[in-house]
Amino acid sequence: MAPIGLDIPSFAANQLSLLAAELAAETSQNVLQLSTHSPRTLSRAGLAITNLTLSSQRTGLGGKTVIELEQDSAVGGEELGEHGIRVGDIVRVGQQPKGGEKKAEKKSIEEKGLEGVIVRVGQKVVQIALDKEGDEGDGLAGRLWV
Repeated sequence: MAPIGLDIPSFAANQLSLLAAELAAETSQNVLQLSTHSPRTLSRAGLAITNLTLSSQRTGLGGKTVIELEQDSAVGGEELGEHGIRVGDIVRVGQQPKGGEKKAEKKSIEEKGLEGVIVRVGQKVVQIALDKEGDEGDGLAGRLWV
């Protein structure tokens, strides 16, 4: 029996279109969850890590800024707790909104966040490579969430 000819360019194009569709679906689902739920609710569901502080910052491969976040000592506990964030996940790091802030203030805080990719997840720290080379963790102060 002769092997069936596989058209590699069409297979690759099909796979790329499927990956793009999957990314679009995940992005829209995440945007919906972020807009309808608080950081605390997302943290309980394992989709976010709250009460983090910037512990260190360095330059990684390709000149990317890598930030290391750890649990805020004022909140208690050294470990990050249960979460579903893994290496390779695309995340947004931002200031954690305070409970008494108005909706407009919370929106402006959310827009100031930095996007990056999870490089390493440990029991006590999470490392994130920021996407843009100009991004530095300078604007990150206070309690943060991923």
